Amino acid sequence: APVHPEFRMFVLANRPGFPFLGNDFFRECGDVFAVHVVENPDHESEVALLQQYAPDVPEHILRRLSAAFTDVRARVDDGTLQYPYST
Repeated sequence: APVHPEFRMFVLANRPGFPFLGNDFFRECGDVFAVHVVENPDHESEVALLQQYAPDVPEHILRRLSAAFTDVRARVDDGTLQYPYST
């Protein structure tokens, strides 16, 4: 049967390589999908997103949480942390 012209699929995947040793998404099916990489939000956007999820948490706590996420991501990028935690 033909595929409906408005068919859409959203697929989430970790980047290939250590420690995500599953299938390489791009190698396995990158030629049949339009791939869009979504980067982590900047600090202000991340705080705004956290405020939507936790409206009763004080903003200064959400800012500290976002700063901690930013620090973990930076440490993974520079090799200080060997394991890329999902943030």
